Amino acid sequence: MKPGTVDLMTKEIIALAVSATNGCRYCINSHTAAVQKLGLDNEQYGEVLAVIGLYNQMNKLADSLQIEPDIVPNEFE
Repeated sequence: MKPGTVDLMTKEIIALAVSATNGCRYCINSHTAAVQKLGLDNEQYGEVLAVIGLYNQMNKLADSLQIEPDIVPNEFE
């Protein structure tokens, strides 16, 4: 989690999302405490959890329906 071009709050939110997706209670508690310490309020926390839930379900739905991507990212150089 060294300083870089991605800020620490974003990194911790990503860590929280992965932890929630994987169901790691220890990690959920740890990264929730970290985002709270960095200033994430209860309303923002609820929104983060809602986005995590939405995209977990959308991923499962897309995989189940075997939807082919219609948009692909540019290649990194």
